[in-house]
Amino acid sequence: MAIYIEIFKIDKDDINSVYYSYQFYIPGVKYISTSGKMRNKPKKVSGLLKIDKKTGHVDILEFAESDQGFYALRAAVTLIKHWQKGEFPDKTCRAS
Repeated sequence: MAIYIEIFKIDKDDINSVYYSYQFYIPGVKYISTSGKMRNKPKKVSGLLKIDKKTGHVDILEFAESDQGFYALRAAVTLIKHWQKGEFPDKTCRAS
């Protein structure tokens, strides 16, 4: 299964932490296209993470809809890898 998670820095002033939103698509509403075929319109969902600037510890503040940790943990690992390099990017992603 291929996954793609977008990760965006959120503007929140906190001297010790950086906040990020992680986003991905889930199957959404089914509909019949103009050609008569059944289609599924994807729905973008998002969750919220916080990384401690000093320790690299990531807290999952809010899970995205239908995420039981699968996407949040992968987004957290991506942020930890950036933290290990001393980076807090405005935008990154996880693809696999």
